[in-house]
Amino acid sequence: MHHSISIMLVCLGGLALLPECAAQGTGAPEMSRSAMAQKGFSYGYWLNGWRKAPEDASPDVLCIESGRYGLKLDLADLAHPRFGMLDDDTDYERAIAAGAQRLNALQPADLAIELELDGKAYRAVSARKASARMWESGRIAQHYDLLDVTFKDEAGNTLPCYGSIDMVAWPGNLTFTAELTPDLEYIDGPCPGVVGNGLCIVNKPLDIPHKPELEPEKLTAECWVNIPEKMNSRVYGWLLCKNANEWGTGNYGFMFRGGATAVLNNLGGRDKQHMIKQRGSLAKGKWHHLALTYDGTMMRFYVNGAEHGKKDIGEKRPPAKGILRIGKRADGNFGVVGGLYDQVRVWSRALTAAEVKAHAAKPDTVANRDGLVLEQNFEAGTTFSPPVWNNAKLRIGFKTGSRKWQNETVVPGPWKLGGKQELTVNCALDGAPPADGKVSARVSTPDGQAFPAPFDPTFSCYVAEVKGLKRSYRGGYVKITDHDEFDIQLDCADDVAGTVPFLLYLRNPANITGLVPILCHPDGTPTGVHVQLSKNWHYAPIGAYLRAYVLIPVKPGENRYRLRIPYGFYGALPSASHAQLCLVGYGGNQRWDQLALACGGESITFDADMSLTNVAVCDVRCPLGRKGKKGNTWGWTDAGWGGDWLSVSRDDWKLTFAEMKTAYLSHGPCLSDVLYKGAYGSDRSVLLDARIQNPRTDDYGRTFQKLDYRFQRELPAANTYLLRRHGRAFDSVVAYGNADGLLAEKRITADLKKGDLLIPVTQLTGPGPWWVAFPERDKGATGYVSLIIRGYEASFGGSTSRNPFLMVRVEKRQGDKAKLETWLVPPPEVTDYQPGDRVALDTEWVHLVTEADNYGGPSEAYRKHLEANPRSWKTTYREVKGNDLKIELTGGKLLQELPIVIEATEPEISVTIQGGVGHVPIRFEGLSTADGYAIYEVIDGEKRRLDQSVHGNDYWQTDHDAGSNTYKMTFNLPVDGKAESKWVLAR
Repeated sequence: MHHSISIMLVCLGGLALLPECAAQGTGAPEMSRSAMAQKGFSYGYWLNGWRKAPEDASPDVLCIESGRYGLKLDLADLAHPRFGMLDDDTDYERAIAAGAQRLNALQPADLAIELELDGKAYRAVSARKASARMWESGRIAQHYDLLDVTFKDEAGNTLPCYGSIDMVAWPGNLTFTAELTPDLEYIDGPCPGVVGNGLCIVNKPLDIPHKPELEPEKLTAECWVNIPEKMNSRVYGWLLCKNANEWGTGNYGFMFRGGATAVLNNLGGRDKQHMIKQRGSLAKGKWHHLALTYDGTMMRFYVNGAEHGKKDIGEKRPPAKGILRIGKRADGNFGVVGGLYDQVRVWSRALTAAEVKAHAAKPDTVANRDGLVLEQNFEAGTTFSPPVWNNAKLRIGFKTGSRKWQNETVVPGPWKLGGKQELTVNCALDGAPPADGKVSARVSTPDGQAFPAPFDPTFSCYVAEVKGLKRSYRGGYVKITDHDEFDIQLDCADDVAGTVPFLLYLRNPANITGLVPILCHPDGTPTGVHVQLSKNWHYAPIGAYLRAYVLIPVKPGENRYRLRIPYGFYGALPSASHAQLCLVGYGGNQRWDQLALACGGESITFDADMSLTNVAVCDVRCPLGRKGKKGNTWGWTDAGWGGDWLSVSRDDWKLTFAEMKTAYLSHGPCLSDVLYKGAYGSDRSVLLDARIQNPRTDDYGRTFQKLDYRFQRELPAANTYLLRRHGRAFDSVVAYGNADGLLAEKRITADLKKGDLLIPVTQLTGPGPWWVAFPERDKGATGYVSLIIRGYEASFGGSTSRNPFLMVRVEKRQGDKAKLETWLVPPPEVTDYQPGDRVALDTEWVHLVTEADNYGGPSEAYRKHLEANPRSWKTTYREVKGNDLKIELTGGKLLQELPIVIEATEPEISVTIQGGVGHVPIRFEGLSTADGYAIYEVIDGEKRRLDQSVHGNDYWQTDHDAGSNTYKMTFNLPVDGKAESKWVLAR
């Protein structure tokens, strides 16, 4: 696990060895529609939302919902969750459509995580919402943890400890992991130090009055600091600060923001500050030694005896007179950095590297005290004795109705501060016993690198942790056309059939932003089995990783698969991905989805729990863009940040998401497809359904966003919007139009100021699609995002509107440019939203560069257009008109025009497409099998098979629909320059 101190409580249903597969004639397991197959899914979500109004008293309830069971965990009452087995005929998509209704009938359960000391039992009773973290959450598995859990006895007395609960949920298994260690009750005053006593700072920093000795020309400042797990390490502030702040004359000290930064300002002023940042962060719960030295020329910064940087300054230090403050900035601004402090020293000389190293290695010894002008060891008064638990007894139990699982153990002798103990309980929720010894898992690469894949009870699956993978290609933000490939062999006993839970835990992927795991047959043919894409690159103790969860179909005997991970390209085209990106290590810590095209930076992100922001759309960028001819096509770009979906407020509080469920129908690589269903406000003032699709292509990013709002309560319409494009880049002009072309261009004029309307509320007239473009983006940005509204229908007060309304407001001026907020708004006559009002939006966000030099992708058609039309609204209109497709077909039913989705009614399907820009995504649904199918282009009456493969069988996407036991196949059709093209899907 990722924790250093743990007591494990694992509730298992054993392996998910379920009778949902039968052997094919080829020996490969066959996926079939059974009750077990369609129930192989799970959801994790907050019932009443994550970000709530200050006066919102609705409980903080974490929901785990699978095809087989449901769990509601109220953070204020951890000991009494609600739990139940779900015996309905519901599959993954029907479960998201049901919202939280399936959990309405859950029954009371009992979760007992207890510690007994001296005959008194303390139970885990509550946790703060802010301490809850989402690690992985997708279609297959949910992984959350709760930090700083409170333990109390029956009388309500709190046990000084640090406890956490980790939870991993599969469709048929539920795993709890509790962590517990003796800890302190943190208050301002004496505490255990690195040696003897230390000083605990919670609310009150320590001020040391100025004296001339604290202003030497040559200097060393050092201290020890320990940020306990219980304390907030996300604050910004100072650990030690002399003389006001980092702009102040004579300032020195240590700034803190997750990690430490040494600061020195000899001459004063913003431009004279010198900083050296720590590499990494300060691990919580451990003592760290910090030292800043300055010898009159060179500044150096040491962390735990190791030099983290140096800087040649060569400035003479003038004397200053400010106080020296521990735990807060010396001028009183910003908050207190709570922690344990010890051995604060100031010297009138620069200690040598050997001396600093010795102080860090042996804190009880100072060999040479020459030049020591300040020493605070906090040893005065009573010696502080840390708590010690003796002969503690652990009891863990989970009781649901008539079923109960429990275990207990005694920890003999003393259990000291920072000690670690573990206890495990297995709960067979689906009645299947653990299948130890019945499955043997092996993982290797085609070039012979082998990785163990043992069963891990903490994750309740077979885990192949891949560390130190040797690649034949270069990773990072470069063009990556290669894949990582892993051969998986599962040898199963004669009575084993169904699915085996498996996790590929890939450390240090070749690139974190664009990867997509695909479970294939040994020859690379996609199986259609869903592989969950969960990843993180923010958490320093682990580093970047992919956790790919999958339920692998097996039969008795040998089962072989290949797990492919394309990064930038899938076949000959840049690949598309939609991933759950863990925010642990960054902040927010709830659901954040990251979309990418190719392996550069992300193209767009969604804050689905609004844990970092109060908007839905963030980080809009330009995939395949670059800053000029010499720029990196495979790096990060800027397109003016994000946007938002509906914005409505009550009592000056912008309503945020509640009951937000996310269904990852597909992570990519040809077409990602993800559903969001929730509400605005814990009272469900507005119901929301959203569908986000991101296609593989070679020219530019396209994010399709279909939104549906259904108003349940009356809300004011003033200062609200239905869709927003955020204004964080400078524009000179806004152009807008319809299917027939340009309606108007509005340029920034000298008289406009912040708050003025460049475009007052204006109806977009004429036929759709309608569009809004920002082609003359400031040169500091790579490009821009244009909005295309391919469909709009709204009903307000019984009156239907089919033409949207636009408003553009100035946020900031700079020369002849401005930052512009662009809103789609309700009609001007709508003053209030009423129950029964509804809005349906079908939008396409187009990620465009401004000119040919800013484009680094492979599409020559797009490049030539940019050369002929630099910084022009015609680039947006090209997409509007060109991808306003006319489709005729036989053998199927058209479900969606863009991306094209066709339901098969015959084994062979013919499709004629008029128009098309780039590579148009097309998905065929309802296929009885995916075996043997290919797509052909009909040219001069001859069928020619489309083949975009590079590594073999790597250009189409297959998805299995367990609910109907059918398959979906997705292709990306090259249609640039073709007025009409004809395609045939056939076996």
